[in-house]
Amino acid sequence: MLFQKKSSAPLSLPQSEREAIVDLLHLCLYADSHISLKEGQFIADVVDVIGWDANLSFPVYESRSIAAARVARGGGKEKQDFLSFAAERLQSPEGRLLAVELCRDLAAADGTVQREATVIGEIVKALDAR
Repeated sequence: MLFQKKSSAPLSLPQSEREAIVDLLHLCLYADSHISLKEGQFIADVVDVIGWDANLSFPVYESRSIAAARVARGGGKEKQDFLSFAAERLQSPEGRLLAVELCRDLAAADGTVQREATVIGEIVKALDAR
């Protein structure tokens, strides 16, 4: 089911898990080399729902996250390091499940799920290995 923005309070996740989720979403966003407005709005909606530390500027973090995701999408050691770092920060089973669910929903947002399927499989593997 496609993630829906809710008007409830932010989810109770540690900031490190929120950051890891955003990083993984950015990796999925750049996986197919096609960025749609729906995908950008999806990530903004996710941040509204999961919350963000008021002492940390989301736009500043997002810039770093996007840069790292773009490097990681090339593959190799950079991608493995990126996935390992995300897995380290996603400590809770709920956070890991949410991350995978949101990545799948992001892929569905622009209708190109097949293009992102490989990276989502790599995410699942990295989070399961943890």
